Amino acid sequence: MARVREIPSRSEQLALEPTISSEHRAELAKGAAEWDARQFFDAHETWEEIWQVERRPIRGFYQGLILLAAGLHHWTGTHRPRGVRIKLSSGIERLAPYAPSYLGVDVSEMIADAAGLLRQAPDHPAALADTRLDSFPPFRWAATDGGGLGALRVRRLRAAAQLPTRGSELSSGLDLYAELSEQGGSLQLGLMPQPVPTGIACAPPAGHEIQIRPRSGLTRRGVEIGWGTVDADYRGELLVSMSLRGPAGRGYRIEHGDRIAQLVVAPVALTEVEEVDELDDTARGAGGFGSTGR
Repeated sequence: MARVREIPSRSEQLALEPTISSEHRAELAKGAAEWDARQFFDAHETWEEIWQVERRPIRGFYQGLILLAAGLHHWTGTHRPRGVRIKLSSGIERLAPYAPSYLGVDVSEMIADAAGLLRQAPDHPAALADTRLDSFPPFRWAATDGGGLGALRVRRLRAAAQLPTRGSELSSGLDLYAELSEQGGSLQLGLMPQPVPTGIACAPPAGHEIQIRPRSGLTRRGVEIGWGTVDADYRGELLVSMSLRGPAGRGYRIEHGDRIAQLVVAPVALTEVEEVDELDDTARGAGGFGSTGR
């Protein structure tokens, strides 16, 4: 793998960061999901596709991640102690200029984890092979990066699943797609709500939840979407509850790859519950639903 000799300064890195395409950000998240699934070779391959296309000096950032993934593949796949040491050491060196964080990745934590693995790496192939997969650290996303959010981590559960996409630059919601490869490619909706699979699992940035909301285009066609909250620690498949409403929706079928809902990442306040004898008075008081008038 060719070395990148030109390393951009921190100011140059931050200036280039907004120019990273959504496709490359999605591939970065895909590789992170593969890392978390301990599929280190797959993460290596995913990130290498970005690295091969990116010609600017910031390709060194991707190269650092590739080297770390290659080191862990030598640990878990080929069981080569020398390969582990060389790749992890090179990955740390390549990532160091991008600390503390870049593209939502907590680079400092990634480096610290890799250094810790280097210190404890066994010198015998059999010992590498005996290492428990759940002992490897997760991919490290920064809770915030330059005042923004960390990335929404997305894992494909089936090959035919599509990653969420943003319809326009300032859209607050990401489009979710139906993954119906195991349902014959289409699904007939009825009056009773039924879960429509997306083929993906997600992990929101720290301090946030995932909200599932309707798409206006489907609502006009008589298709009901169940609003839902996905807690930050849920790691199962995202399912969208869908049903028909009235004559407008009769005969409507969902096809594989259709946009079926919106995913919104929203902040959440994790407050404690405190029992009190009284609540503070307000002008509205105990006025119920609709008490404020038209």
